[in-house]
Amino acid sequence: MVVRDFCRKFGRQQGLGILSLFADSARFDLEGLGVSFVGREGLARLADYALAAHSRLAVRDFEVRQDTVRCRLEETNSWLGLLGAKHASYDGWFLVSGTKILQARIGLTPESSDELGGRLAGFVVWLSTEDPKVLQRLFPGGRPAYDSGVVSELLARLRQWRSRSR
Repeated sequence: MVVRDFCRKFGRQQGLGILSLFADSARFDLEGLGVSFVGREGLARLADYALAAHSRLAVRDFEVRQDTVRCRLEETNSWLGLLGAKHASYDGWFLVSGTKILQARIGLTPESSDELGGRLAGFVVWLSTEDPKVLQRLFPGGRPAYDSGVVSELLARLRQWRSRSR
């Protein structure tokens, strides 16, 4: 099943490995964040970000109904670990056709949203006083920058924050 393949490859392969699982005009929405990745270019950006962040996805509660897959996804990555979060849980919805994903929508579960929001708040407040320009680069418009180019800076700033918060 293509959704399980996506979860297995996420964060482990560069854009091309992931792109082969999606239709050319596919759309991937991160609900609640107002972030979307559309088409090959957008999906390649997501795949490269996941690779840089060392993201891993586990799939739970997998349910298939015709061309629709609903599941619970659990993500681990480098920055979640630095925040002290075991993982982020998402409710996922995928529309598939044969061996291609046409559309995906994932959103944090309420529990994960509350946990991550609380953990991120301290970091964001610290960074807003430490270096507001970096904060804007990492969270443009208040949303996470899903860009592989900022991952190393995010990780460095999280380490700095953790060392000063102890």
